[in-house]
Amino acid sequence: MQLAAPALDIHLDFSHLEAAARKWATRARGLVNRAVCDDQENALGVAAFEFDSAAKFLNRGDTDKARDALRAACSYAGCEEAAAPQLAAAARTLLDNLPA
Repeated sequence: MQLAAPALDIHLDFSHLEAAARKWATRARGLVNRAVCDDQENALGVAAFEFDSAAKFLNRGDTDKARDALRAACSYAGCEEAAAPQLAAAARTLLDNLPA
């Protein structure tokens, strides 16, 4: 007779990463309001949306989707139109802090 292996109940806490993603989404939305052209406004708006999406996915514990959203935020924030290297760096930092 074999005994069943105990099930692991691992629930990682991503609340600090979620809060940081929401903070950067707010900053990106603030930059949207000061955008100098439509292209910059659009790129920053997408970056803000992706930071928000990452926060929602982290709240659910879905690190794969959060990682995808942060990569998109980094891409849009780092593009020439957005001209927001601090937002891109924040997305990279959040990505680096997600578990593999």
